[in-house]
Amino acid sequence: MDPEARKKQKRLEKLDKKIKALSKRHEKEGTVRMENPSEIKNKHKRQEIVLKKRMADRRVAKLEHLKKEKLREELGEEAVPKIVPKTIESQRVKDETIITEIDEDLKGEHAIDEFASYFNQETTPRILMTTNRRPKGKIFDFMKEVKSVFPNTEYYERKNFLIKKVIEWASERGFTDLMLWYEKHGKPHTLILSHLPKGPTATFRISSVMLRDRIPNHGAAPGDVHPELILNNFDTMLGHRLGRMLASLFPQQPQLTVRRVVTMHN
Repeated sequence: MDPEARKKQKRLEKLDKKIKALSKRHEKEGTVRMENPSEIKNKHKRQEIVLKKRMADRRVAKLEHLKKEKLREELGEEAVPKIVPKTIESQRVKDETIITEIDEDLKGEHAIDEFASYFNQETTPRILMTTNRRPKGKIFDFMKEVKSVFPNTEYYERKNFLIKKVIEWASERGFTDLMLWYEKHGKPHTLILSHLPKGPTATFRISSVMLRDRIPNHGAAPGDVHPELILNNFDTMLGHRLGRMLASLFPQQPQLTVRRVVTMHN
């Protein structure tokens, strides 16, 4: 028997042992049928039955998995195809506006849009950061992290000024963009990003925030250096325009010697 066949035989024997052991345990402990757990009045008894049913369902699922693995070993991968997991990427609907290459029309649009002067290094971005009225909670810890990511960012207290007045004030003082952060129950909730003075403006929902001090083995706070920006999956016409808007928040002269990178994934 060649080495590959011997290894395959050992894997099959190992799977057989696991299937027999789990089947024996499942027969001993049995299945649990439970149509309506709310009918069981005793709380501890109800929890016990629910737990037993959950463990029994796990054993059944494990048995099915082991049997499929055995069939794959005996007959090959094509005999029992693996289920493709449903993810955001796999469920993404194909968009006809995806840009595959930068053609002359797109280059012409880039030359006259609102962000052309930034990519031509004629304008340096300067960002005004503020919040909703009377913010509370940990929004300021979050904004401190954001401020360390975007160079040339300044924070000003909102007070009771209307957004229109804030935009006018920022435009008169040479700010190129406005970041308006909203909090909900003390946590960051929404970002309104506006390119001054005439737009465009985009709204983002904030979720799953993790600050640097909660990340194990995190690095030191980045200094005031220009990072290299990586944009991923901004491939549609709308995504391409949004990518240029985000890229214009960073000076177009990355200091690669410091090895600092900012990644934005769509």
